[in-house]
Order: sequence, then structure tokens, then C-alpha cells
Amino acid sequence: MEYAVALLVLGVRLGTLVQMVPGLAQGISVSPRPSLYAVCWAAAAISSLVVSVVVFRRGGPLTRRGFAVDLCVAMTLMLLGPLTVPDAYLVGSWVAPFPAHLLAVVCTGATVLMLRWQWVAAVGAAVASSAVFTAPAWNRDSATTIVANVLTLIVLSSVGRLILGYFRRVAEDGDRARAEATELGRREEERRAQLAIHNGAAVIRMLSDPTIDEETRAFLQKEAQLESARMRSYLQGRGSTDDAVAQGTGGVEVRAVVSATCDRFLDLPLQLNVDLAEGAHVDAPRAAALDQALASLLLNVRDHAEAESVVVHADAPPVGPGEDETWVVTLHDDGVGFEVSQATMGVGLREVVVGEMRRRDIDVSISSTPGLGTTVTLTGPCLTMSGEGAR
Repeated sequence: MEYAVALLVLGVRLGTLVQMVPGLAQGISVSPRPSLYAVCWAAAAISSLVVSVVVFRRGGPLTRRGFAVDLCVAMTLMLLGPLTVPDAYLVGSWVAPFPAHLLAVVCTGATVLMLRWQWVAAVGAAVASSAVFTAPAWNRDSATTIVANVLTLIVLSSVGRLILGYFRRVAEDGDRARAEATELGRREEERRAQLAIHNGAAVIRMLSDPTIDEETRAFLQKEAQLESARMRSYLQGRGSTDDAVAQGTGGVEVRAVVSATCDRFLDLPLQLNVDLAEGAHVDAPRAAALDQALASLLLNVRDHAEAESVVVHADAPPVGPGEDETWVVTLHDDGVGFEVSQATMGVGLREVVVGEMRRRDIDVSISSTPGLGTTVTLTGPCLTMSGEGAR
């Protein structure tokens, strides 16, 4: 946006300078002070060239100080104008290029970021210098043209300022939207990294514990291989390897997902009841998310719960006419438990379980009592119901 403003200023100033050139020779020939006229004309030309170079190099408008200098030069030329231009040429002639130069300067000022009172003062000073310039030519015939020229200076520069202000606000909104999109993208990538790495990090930490028994270590090594494949898939920019679990239109059975996940945790005192979920199918993304969430919960049980019994139950409860079919997976342990209202969820519960499940339209309920254990219930929509489990 600011570079576009610079190009606009460049066009206005160089365009005005080009229009000034044809009247130079005639101006020198009719001027009562040819040398002073030539100096004033050169000053206007040089200021236009300098401003054009400055805004081009800056890639944006002048500074307030730069505009103040530019305006002072233009106003000085307007005050000297009656000394160098005959009265007959003061209005409506390119022999007197200084009003056009002043208009270009004020339009340049419309692009400068300044306070409202500063802008009003600048336009007021420009109008005053214009009045001094045209005073010798004021008469009944020229009055209308003089007033119209002043109004043109005020209206054109003010409208330009309003339009550029609007475009700047739009550009700022675009910058904020881009920054917000970048931040959202960063957060999403951070979330994906947490999903891909959390369970693997937990397994690695457990494997590094020298006190674990060999049976648990063997299961952890198998889990580590699976998590390693998941992390490699993430690092290589591919989707989760679990997304390929179900490619058919029927998806994958909930009980198959739950059974496959629990088979990796047979070192736990695990009871598995999944027959009631027969026929309930989910799509591949939900199947992968369910597998990862259930694995994260079982890793927490293994690492923290100190449970003597862990029950995983899957069901597809009957529904009434017109109701959507759902499946329910419940994990309960009789371990140490915790106070849900006071606990701060870690990445596993917050992102891998609660966050990812809810993003998949799967409800999560967590209830726990210190000393009595924890129950986590996952409830999601069925893709299809088939076989004996269909209702």
C-alpha cells in the first residue's frame, strides 16, 4: 500500500513537472525578472525531482518534516510569483506554473501521515499563499476562476487524503489478517506436532526408566516403533500413517480400533469388553484420532494411575427413530485419581484427547475421584451400522 502511495506521488510530481516544461520559454520571455523567474521555475522543478526520488527510495510517502520543507518551498514560490509573472498570466496559464506546483505539493501532503490539525494548518497556509499570488490579478472577470482554483486545491487534496486514509485502513486490516493467519497457522502446526510427538515422547521417557520390568519394556518397544512411524510421517509432511486404516466406504469398526489399541497395552491389568460395539463404524480420521487418544489415556494409566484394574468398554447403544447412531468408548481405572476441577491438563489430555476428539465431533467426559480412580468417556457419531450390531 505504501509503495502504491509512493508511485502515486511520483506520478503527480513528475506529471506536473512535464506540464511545466512547455511554458518555460514563454515565461522567461514575458517575465519582468527573467533571472528570478528561471530560478523559481528551477526550484519548483528540483523540489519535484527530489521529492520523487525520496518517495521512490523510501517506498512510501514523505515524512512530516519532509513535507513541511516541500510546502515551505512551494509557498515561497507562490509569494515570489507576482514579482516574476505579469498580472495577465497569473491565472489560468502555465506561464505561471507555481499554483499547479502548489497543488501537487498539497496532494503529496495528502499521503503523509499527520494529525488532522496539522493537515488543516497546511491547507490553510497553502490557500493563504494562493490568495497572495492571485491578488494582483483579482477582478470581476477572474474572480470565479480564482475561487474555483482555491476550491480545487482544498477539495482535491482533502478527498485524496480521505481515500488514502480508507485504503490505509484496509491495508492495515489486511496486515492484521495476515498476521493472524500466520499465528493461527503456527498454532495449528504446533498442535499437529503435539499430536504427532506427545505419545512417542511419553513412551521414550518410560523406556528410559531403568526400574521397569522386562514385560512392560517389551510392550513399550512395540509402542515406540508405532510412534516412531507416526513421528516420521509428520516430519516428512505426510498424513498420519493411521489414516490408511480404512479406505472403504464402510470405514473401520470401532471395536477393531479399540481392540488393536488395547493389544499394545497387555502389560496393564486390562479388561476389554467391545462386543456391544459390533457393527459401529467410523471413518479413517476418527479411527486414527480414537486410536491415538485411547493410547494416550492408557499411557497415562501406565505412567501415573498405579491401577490394579483397567476396564475398556465399547458400546453402540440403541437409539430411537430419527436419532443419530452413536458409539461410546469408556476407560475406567481404579488408580490414584485426581481432582478434575483443580487439575491442570497436560498436552496428552488437553490436545491428544479432549482437543482432537472435539475437533472430530467426539464428546469427551472426564470424571475422577482421588483414591478411587478415573473414568473417561468418548462418544462419537457412527459412519455406518452394519451386521448383527445394526439396529
